[in-house]
Amino acid sequence: MPMSTVTGETGSGCGAGEWSAAESVVISRAVRNAPSVHNTRPWSLALHGRTAELRERPTVLVQHDPDGRDRRLSCGAALVNLVLAIRGLGRTAEVAFGSSAGLVTATVTATGRAEPSEVERRRSGAVLDRRSCRQAFDGTGLPARTRDALLEAVEAPGVTGRWISGAEETLGVARLLTYAARAFRDNAEYQRELSSWTTTTGEGLRREGFGEQGLAAVGLATGRTRLPDEFALAARMQREAVLVVGVQPEGPVDQVRAGAAVEQAWLEATSRGLAASVITQPLHLTEVRSGLAAGLGLVGAPQALMRFGAQVGR
Repeated sequence: MPMSTVTGETGSGCGAGEWSAAESVVISRAVRNAPSVHNTRPWSLALHGRTAELRERPTVLVQHDPDGRDRRLSCGAALVNLVLAIRGLGRTAEVAFGSSAGLVTATVTATGRAEPSEVERRRSGAVLDRRSCRQAFDGTGLPARTRDALLEAVEAPGVTGRWISGAEETLGVARLLTYAARAFRDNAEYQRELSSWTTTTGEGLRREGFGEQGLAAVGLATGRTRLPDEFALAARMQREAVLVVGVQPEGPVDQVRAGAAVEQAWLEATSRGLAASVITQPLHLTEVRSGLAAGLGLVGAPQALMRFGAQVGR
């Protein structure tokens, strides 16, 4: 029986071994709400029997994502939402990775019945509430217990998390990020591509969502971004909680795993009433990635920076 591709609304599965129409909608909605690079949703979802197959789909972000790293991180986030949706339906979820034409595939099979854990329930409940906040946080910091929980959410086979801490370390990271922001701000081809994905309505990057201060500003620099100097940026970073997510080795499937880890931490933060955003733009420069790894003593290759905090006024 051929697979039916699910892009939004789904058809009904009527057989005893098929996803029901209601289950298909739950699964599709969860996957659709996963964060993705420039909101491109670089995946396709196919449902068949009691399996769900997520396939990496090529995108056209030539300037921003030439190596497909962000695309695979996005697929990892979608995979987490897919698994949580299936677990929320009271079924087991076994994940197997493969590849087709050089693109990663992840097949999730529901092999039986099993109630989700309390952690899975909380994170599943946060899937539709998760948002990217590129505005300033209130600067109150995170309790040690919360930091530990977020770090635990990130950790997975081959994936590690590392909090940025201390004045010297923060300044070193700030220097790398301001360097990257200037490079991207002054790159005309990159800025043309970014502009083409920036909208006021519909799909793409919403113009009002760009950060204007601190780490949020240098995380996605446009031609109009007013960049802080490295000392001002370091001071702001010390008032936020910034986590570096790395992976070792760094193959395509490993990058999907890293994206899954990022989404697990993001959902954990959302379930605790925290705001968060993910930064990858600076890491597309080889010298920034290598400098970050060396400066922080990372075992794995850095894939993303995550910032957490409480939104101002909330």
